[in-house]
Amino acid sequence: MPVKDELSWTTMITGYVKNDDLDEARELFDGMAEKLVVAWNAMISGYVHRGLLQEAFNHAGLVEEGHRYFDAMHDIYGITPGEDHYARMVDLLCRAGKFSDANDMIGKMPFQPGPQIWEAFLAGCRNHGNMELGIQAAERLFEMIPQNDGTYILLSNMYAAKGLWDNVSRVRKLMRDQGVKKEPACSWVEAENKFHVFMVDDTAHPEVNAVYSYLKQLVLEMRKLGYVPDTRFVLHDMESDQKEHAISTHSEKLAVAFGLLKLPRGATVRVFKNLRICGDCHNAIKYISKVVGREIVVRDGKRFHHFKDGECSCRNYW
Repeated sequence: MPVKDELSWTTMITGYVKNDDLDEARELFDGMAEKLVVAWNAMISGYVHRGLLQEAFNHAGLVEEGHRYFDAMHDIYGITPGEDHYARMVDLLCRAGKFSDANDMIGKMPFQPGPQIWEAFLAGCRNHGNMELGIQAAERLFEMIPQNDGTYILLSNMYAAKGLWDNVSRVRKLMRDQGVKKEPACSWVEAENKFHVFMVDDTAHPEVNAVYSYLKQLVLEMRKLGYVPDTRFVLHDMESDQKEHAISTHSEKLAVAFGLLKLPRGATVRVFKNLRICGDCHNAIKYISKVVGREIVVRDGKRFHHFKDGECSCRNYW
C-alpha cells in the first residue's frame, strides 16, 4: 500500500475514532498492509478515550504493561518516543499514584518537559489530593502557559476539595489579574431532531422545570441503591444542604435527565460536555444507568464514558 493510501486510511481511522465508531476504525486498521505510527496512535487514543483499558494497555493501574509497550517503541520498533508518548506514561504513573516514578521519568527525558507533561502530572495530583506536588506542577504551567484556564481550575479544585477557601480565593484573584476567563461548562443532547443545551443551574431551557422534577425522582431511587452526593466537587464555600443542591444542577445531569425524558424508551442517551465530567456526576450517572436500565454515553472534554448497569467503561480512570 503506497504511503499516500496509508495516510488516507489513517485519516479515515481518525474520523471513525472521533465519532466513537471503533468497530469501523479497527476494520480499516486491520486491513492496512503497513501501519504508520499515526495509525497506531489513532487506535490507541480511540481505545483510551472509549475507556477500553485492556485493549489500550493504558490507565487503570496497568503500569507494567504501559512500561513494556513504551520501551518496545524504541527497543523493538525503532520509534523514538516524543513528548506525547512521555505525557501518556506520566499520566499513567500519576493515575496509579506513582509520583516518584513519574518524577524520575520527567528528569530523564531527552528534552525539557512541556505543558502536556505538567498537565498530566497536575491532573494526577488532583485525583490523589497530592497538594505539594500539585502546586509545583501548577507553578511550572503558570510559567509556560499563564493564559491557560485549566491550570487555575485544577489548582483551585485541589484547594476546594481540602476546604482551603482562602487559597481558592487567591487562585481566582490571580486568574482575574491575569485576565484569564474560565470557559463556562455546558452539556447538550440531541432529541426530537434538535440539540438541547444546558448550563449549570439552568433556568433558560423551556422544559427545565420538568427536568428538575424528574431528577428529584431519580435521586430518590439512586439513594436506595447507595448513592450519596459527593459535595467535595462543589467549588464554593456554602452550607451542606446548599452544596447538595448546587451539585444536583450540573449541566451533564440535566442533559442526561432530559434525554431520558425525551428519547424513545430503551434508546441510548448520548450527551456531550465541553469540559471534564465532575466526579459526582460520573458517580451519579452510573447509578442512573442502573435505575433506568438504559445505556448512557457521555463525551466530555477528555473521553467517551459508556455507562451501563451501574458501571462505566472507564473503570473510574479518566
